[in-house]
Amino acid sequence: MKRFSSIATALILCSTTLFSQTMNINMGDVTYAIPASQAGEMPFSDGSTLTVGGRSYLLSELTNITIDNSSVTDNTVNVTYNGTSAKVLISGNLAPYVTATVNGGHVKVFASEALQQEVTYTLGGSSNNGSFYMVGEYAINVILNGLTLANPDSAAINIQDGKMVGIQLADGTSNSLSDGLTTVSIDDSDGHSAAFYIDGHSSWSGSGTLTIQGNVKHGFSGDEYVLFTPNLGTINVTSAQSDGFHINQYFKMQGGTLNITCLGDGIDVGMKKTDKTDNGCLFIEGGTLTVNTTGNATKGLKCESNMVVTGGTITATTSGSAIYDASQKDISSNAAAKCDGTFTMSGGTMSLTSTGAGGKGINSTGAITISGGTLTVVTTGEEFVYGADDTKPQGIKSDSNITLSGGTILSCASPSSGNPLKTDFSVYTNGATVMGIGGKAVTPVSTSTCSFKKYSNVKVIGGSTLSYDGVSFSIPSIYNNSSAKVIVSSPNM
Repeated sequence: MKRFSSIATALILCSTTLFSQTMNINMGDVTYAIPASQAGEMPFSDGSTLTVGGRSYLLSELTNITIDNSSVTDNTVNVTYNGTSAKVLISGNLAPYVTATVNGGHVKVFASEALQQEVTYTLGGSSNNGSFYMVGEYAINVILNGLTLANPDSAAINIQDGKMVGIQLADGTSNSLSDGLTTVSIDDSDGHSAAFYIDGHSSWSGSGTLTIQGNVKHGFSGDEYVLFTPNLGTINVTSAQSDGFHINQYFKMQGGTLNITCLGDGIDVGMKKTDKTDNGCLFIEGGTLTVNTTGNATKGLKCESNMVVTGGTITATTSGSAIYDASQKDISSNAAAKCDGTFTMSGGTMSLTSTGAGGKGINSTGAITISGGTLTVVTTGEEFVYGADDTKPQGIKSDSNITLSGGTILSCASPSSGNPLKTDFSVYTNGATVMGIGGKAVTPVSTSTCSFKKYSNVKVIGGSTLSYDGVSFSIPSIYNNSSAKVIVSSPNM
């Protein structure tokens, strides 16, 4: 009777107070904030149900109803974490469509199919035992506003929304996410793929910082494309047991800073089974990308279709060894950049290093075309041999033609049978500035539009500068070759 009396009193106050006030319907850690202008009639049903703003509430589930002068922004959900607890505030216009539950620091939000408008979720605060799980079927925005979230048993953020998900790193904020797995069922059904997972496509913006730690598998995983907009801040994947960023459809980086340290592939772009735009492609158009992967047979940048570089600064380093895949009866080696399509570069600066046995700088199953930018490739590993099979540490390798028509290409491949430009087809020097150094020689085709020169038995010392015919290469300190084969070409020769 006391609960009913307090609720009735609040309703009387709401009906007699100023129109600008807000009714806060509190259900434990979840609050629906309803402006007086949206409350309308508030009928009781059977003395046990209260209906406000199109949503019915069981009085037995209400903690209290309060009236204040706070302002409410439509289409918003605010989640604030505090240690082992969390609070959720839902704008009143969403009350008929959005339901939230809170269990300690773990928040689940469910949006009805009937909700056909964008909602902005703002996540802030800190919890070392919390998570955010969201299910919906319409575009949403998620603002990380000073969020520190660690889930010891699953993903920190798991968004199940097949539509556009806008991720905003609030300006001036630092955010961090990490996952864990303390319980595993026999069939592994409670496993998860990443510390941050999105079932949908995402666009990233905001000048803040996000740090991701993938303790179970990937750092971030997305089931559809990922776009980094030009104004994006900094994302650090400080560790991942598998891939740093694992994506389907395509990855496009227009700006921002992405630093990845992982045991798997740095960025791995797979193809959707259905026909999609740019399916399996990786685009770097701007920003700064740094990848360091130490696992065996991993790739710094990997995609199942075309890789296109038109700008930005990219540094990718792989240090693990090759492995023999018994199921495929094949050797899989490291590569700083690997694409199962064409590789094209027309701008930007790209530095690729592979130090593992059999490693490659660029490994493309399609043609390689470079018309601009600056590309530096270094491989230092030994040849990897498994029985009668082997793989060599090549600089730039293609299963089709290699065409160098512009920009600057500096490639030094391992003295251990490494070739700076490796293909069983044709190498064209058509206007780029090129110096290739390795244990094996390369000969461009005679139909190339620029001439070239070849040198043998050249002593190459790490940390020095090698110059021939107006082309200079500042040799990385990790590379040495006592009897190198060198090729040089430039438009001025």
